Amino acid sequence: MRSLIACTAALLLCGLAWWLATPDPADPPAAAPPTARAAPLHAGSPVAALPSVAHAPVADAGPAAPSARSGGVVELCGLGRMPVGDASAAASGADSDAMAAGIDLQTLPAPVGEQPLAQARAAMLAALRQGDGRARVAALMLDRPTDPAGQLDWATRVLSQARSSGDPAALAWAAEACGPQDDPAACRLGLVRERVRLEPDNGYHWAALADEDPSAADTAWQGLLQAHRWLERPQALVLASQAALPAQMPGYLRLGLGAEVRARTASLPSPGEGFVLDRCLQAEPGRREQCDTLAALMQHSDALQTLTEAASVAQAAGWPAERLEQLRGEFQTLVHAPPAWQADPGQPLACASVEAWQHHLTQLAQAGELATLRATARAQPSLQSPP
Repeated sequence: MRSLIACTAALLLCGLAWWLATPDPADPPAAAPPTARAAPLHAGSPVAALPSVAHAPVADAGPAAPSARSGGVVELCGLGRMPVGDASAAASGADSDAMAAGIDLQTLPAPVGEQPLAQARAAMLAALRQGDGRARVAALMLDRPTDPAGQLDWATRVLSQARSSGDPAALAWAAEACGPQDDPAACRLGLVRERVRLEPDNGYHWAALADEDPSAADTAWQGLLQAHRWLERPQALVLASQAALPAQMPGYLRLGLGAEVRARTASLPSPGEGFVLDRCLQAEPGRREQCDTLAALMQHSDALQTLTEAASVAQAAGWPAERLEQLRGEFQTLVHAPPAWQADPGQPLACASVEAWQHHLTQLAQAGELATLRATARAQPSLQSPP
């Protein structure tokens, strides 16, 4: 068994070394600066901007096991099937159950896990730095220094890039860089005002304006009542980073980077919509009708989390109990649904999962998070269909 593991690991490492050493045909010569293979995706961007799943040389260890848990084999899309036994477990400090639990490349032996992931991350950041305004800010958000001495310089660069980008998503991310500034509140308010200027029909920006500047509450309320959409772009960082990946990158590394960026996205500032609910709880002539319209607008936003606030606003607007329960039930169904790309929970790094992840990204780029989750739920009989 040990000899089989060693032989298979050697073949896998050879395949990975081939990928690391082979330049992408789209790459410039070594002396030239790197360029992005595809422009970072915005909502509604062409599907063609997404790189395809890379299937690098495969080292076959024999008949495929049903899962890492039962067969002691981990499938790495782009490399092949890797037996998990004493040798590899000792190298990684983990066993097959740990590797099957989720997308965590740290549980793999370093030559096929942490080391190529670090190189893939560096390639992604290099491509983002050569992209458009959103991509350049994304690169900074994904490469925030950990040392306090570098924080102020990082924050200054983030704010400068975001303000020059003319991109609402980049401006929203940049709120994190306001912390080290002399007046963080004024910094955040300036970013929100720029977002409002760029997208005056987006209710999300007006709600953020009222949260940051209570003195602008009346102006923000009028802006909300004239809004035609509610866009928060919660998946913009994931889409931008995945679109920057080289086409030949092994698929399992794509998933690993995707998991990292999703974790980073969760730490970004996300202002609530408490202002809307506060206004809707006020007894004013015509207020219930206004809030009914706003609840429907929020119900069709592009962000899953907005559904919880939409339900509160809808209750204040007097929606019937059955309709409220449907809205709240939909949120619970979607938030607890398994990831759309988890084709085989026992093999989270297999090509089936990578292909499902690519399909998920394409849907996100076209329709946004909430509509994508709703479509996925409708396609799965085990999940309750949304109303």
